[in-house]
Amino acid sequence: MWLRALLVLLVILNFGVAAWWAARGEAGDAHALAVQDRGTLTLASEPLPDAVSAGPAASTRVDGPALPPAPAAPADAEVGAEVDAAPARTAAPALCVALGPFADPAMRDAARARLAGVSVRTAVREVGETPRGWRVWMAPLADRAAADAVVARLLEAGFTDYYVIGDGPEANAVALGRFGSEAPAQGRAAALREAGFEAEAQPLGSVLVRYWIDAMAADGVSAQTLRAHAASARAETRDCNAAWDAG
Repeated sequence: MWLRALLVLLVILNFGVAAWWAARGEAGDAHALAVQDRGTLTLASEPLPDAVSAGPAASTRVDGPALPPAPAAPADAEVGAEVDAAPARTAAPALCVALGPFADPAMRDAARARLAGVSVRTAVREVGETPRGWRVWMAPLADRAAADAVVARLLEAGFTDYYVIGDGPEANAVALGRFGSEAPAQGRAAALREAGFEAEAQPLGSVLVRYWIDAMAADGVSAQTLRAHAASARAETRDCNAAWDAG
């Protein structure tokens, strides 16, 4: 009796142990599959084996909402690099001067030729001095009798403003008025010519013409250098011609 009961008990114990080992083997196979399948998402409630959690290819453990990815740096920018922009250089304004005055066109043209190596562009100008006034007159006649005859004709035509020059290089000339500017003098002379008199308008005093050179200096050339090359009495700074700046 006791021997039979002992045998039955051993059979039951062996069966239970075998069942326990079988159950443990299925659980181990499940964990092995999780290790092999690296793309499988493991829930937080499932335990991870040490080999899986410690390795670089461990499965992602989801504990909360996923964070947005960090913004990528621009393709053409280097992180941490410092860019030093070179300061823009401002071009120096052009230097233009008036060189002169020259006594005649020949001297001016010779000076202009000497400026070829130190100037970018040159131009010439002629400046006349303003006269003190204008006069209307008739050139000297043959004698005083001829001058008196002209005066009689002037009075008949209604011209009463006259004067006969009595001596000097202009003796027997007939002065017909002085004016402060050219326009009224030319108007008076024109009216006399229409009436048949040989009258003309002339400036008072000598009218001199001054010859000048306007020059744009080359880079690095000073006004004194331009003056030395041109051998001019003066070098006066002036505005550059707009046409020169435009090329």
